[in-house]
Amino acid sequence: MDKKRIEQPDEQLGFLLIQTSLLKQRIINAALKELDLTYMQFVILAAILELGAEDELVTQQLIASRRQLDKAMVSNITKLLILKKLMTREHHPTDQRALVLRLTDAGTDIANRGKEITKTIDTTFFAGIDEERLRADLKNYYQVADSGLPSDNK
Repeated sequence: MDKKRIEQPDEQLGFLLIQTSLLKQRIINAALKELDLTYMQFVILAAILELGAEDELVTQQLIASRRQLDKAMVSNITKLLILKKLMTREHHPTDQRALVLRLTDAGTDIANRGKEITKTIDTTFFAGIDEERLRADLKNYYQVADSGLPSDNK
């Protein structure tokens, strides 16, 4: 494709990347409806499951930092997941400002079921794409581009 010819937004790489991301998010949200979860709720549950498996005390700050999410969004979703009885918050043993997040049995079950759903979607969604190359290119680009930007979570 001639780079000089690209003038329409639907032909620009950034636009296509955003649209592809939004499409995948819509597909995942539709699939997670059976678990009464949104994609971001699942991301928080999965983060607690995975980070907790590393024997870490999982806090909202840790999730925001490791998953590069907005702290306020993590806080709001945490409150909702507590209301849904999928997780609990307890006082941190050494940091009075922090609360430790733990999945309930129901939360662990839902997180694991969500992982299977999203794994299946990923396999289907990226079929026919050189995933390793795309992953390496995106990670490399992200690290380079993000290194000079300010962030609330760094």
